[in-house]
Amino acid sequence: MKEASRDRLRRHLRVIDSDVEPVVQRYRAHIECAKGCSDCCQQTFRVSHLEGAYLREGLAGLPNDVRADIMQRASEYVPDERQPCPVLSEEGGCRMYAHRPRICRKYGIPLWNPQRPDRVDTCPKNFGGVHDIDAALIVDPQARWAEAWIDVRNVEETARTTDTIAAHLLQALTDDA
Repeated sequence: MKEASRDRLRRHLRVIDSDVEPVVQRYRAHIECAKGCSDCCQQTFRVSHLEGAYLREGLAGLPNDVRADIMQRASEYVPDERQPCPVLSEEGGCRMYAHRPRICRKYGIPLWNPQRPDRVDTCPKNFGGVHDIDAALIVDPQARWAEAWIDVRNVEETARTTDTIAAHLLQALTDDA
């Protein structure tokens, strides 16, 4: 991965992380997410090739036994079936937390999608009974993320196409060859 590409992605991820934190701070009592709760990680995520390269960098830094386990799980992964992300541990924790993609950084908070601007989605375990969600805290930052990602995609060709997390991890086999 080119250093400029990595830096651009990391800057984008830091913006997401810094905008998620105030939401978690304000609504902590209404968020059930914790290490081991991995319900949101039981679906197929398609992430950009730029994020896939970043995942592979994280994979390369893991101990051999952990890397082998993740690769085994990735090789058995069937897209669009409800099964755990190959990166999850048996305990339900992300073993590549620092290298997780954009979508994984957003879970836990209400999610706004520019393709469905009239609604905000939440995990069924979170935000039960909350009727005063602060749109400025939730929607405005996510609109900025969408705009910022468009800017990244305009510069980074590898941010324009996607594949599953498992497929990106398995590409490490050809990267090593």
